[in-house]
Amino acid sequence: MDVAGVLAAVAPQAGIGGLLLALLVYVMRHASSDRTDYRAALADAEARHAAELARVNAAHDSELAELRDRLDAQEKRTDELAQLLDDERRRRWHAEDAAAAARREADT
Repeated sequence: MDVAGVLAAVAPQAGIGGLLLALLVYVMRHASSDRTDYRAALADAEARHAAELARVNAAHDSELAELRDRLDAQEKRTDELAQLLDDERRRRWHAEDAAAAARREADT
């Protein structure tokens, strides 16, 4: 639609009010197209942001899973070492008890 042609055709009959109304319609349509462009750009930005968040969350989740696996392995190793230490203590106590019993028999 050619706005200049419409304004030229309406000007003699409508007067100043008609011209202002036509100008207002033109400005509103132009603003509407700007708003549509803005909304499209905003939707694109939101989509890019959502994709980036999904990528970051996936990377974070994989890092957390790796850290949990490493922590589980360390806990298992700690439990094994604690068990070995307890076994060694029991053998040492048993040897000390046997040595004390042998000393008591030797003293009597």
